[in-house]
This record gives sequence, structure tokens and C-alpha cells, in this order.
Amino acid sequence: MKNKDRKYAVKLYLRRIEEDPNYTESEFGSEIIQHLNERPLSPQTVYDPFGMYSSISNLWNALNMSPSEIVEYSGLKMSEFAARYVIPYRTLQAWCDGTNPCPIYIRIMLCELLGILCQTERKHGER
Repeated sequence: MKNKDRKYAVKLYLRRIEEDPNYTESEFGSEIIQHLNERPLSPQTVYDPFGMYSSISNLWNALNMSPSEIVEYSGLKMSEFAARYVIPYRTLQAWCDGTNPCPIYIRIMLCELLGILCQTERKHGER
């Protein structure tokens, strides 16, 4: 999934989950596929339905992970996790116990860093 498609998907998710807390992965996937199908494709573009489903499912799972699940996935203690990712321990603690909400962009970034969320496509030559 390209960066601009992921950005669209995250905005869609945030808008729809606010409107309907029972918003499902299949509705999310259908809306993204519909959006992608409405765009004109270049002749060299190859549509990979399995790859697209995998990307959408992966993004859905990452968006629905709580900060405590992300810390648990890392296999680190909360203090080690906070130190490794330079997050104040009290902030991480507040995110994990639900006292303060963790911003979605932080959760996405942590999921990418831990390999939970597949890296976005990069331009040739970038690291």
C-alpha cells in the first residue's frame, strides 16, 4: 500500500470509528478497495488482491492495537520500552493504563518500528 493510500485509510478509519464504534474490518477493507478502484490505474500497474487484502488487514490490526499490546509485543519491560523509544515512562504508563490516549500516529510509528505494520513503499535508494 502506497503512503498516500495509507494516509487515506487512516483518515477513513478515524472518521468512521468515531461515527460507528462497531465499524468492522470488512467495511474498512471494502471502502478502501472502492476508493482504490475509483482511481485511474497506469498501464504498468498490476493489481494484487491478496497483497491488498494483506495490507488492509495488517493496517486494521495495527490501528486497533493498544499501547500496552504494542509494549507486550516488543517483549520488553515497560521501562525498557520507554528508554529504547525515548518516551517518558509516566507518559507510556498513562497510555497503557488508559489515563491518557496515545496519538494514532505514535501507535502507527511504533508498529512500523517493531515490524507489526509492514513498512510503507519507499522510493528507490532510500533507507
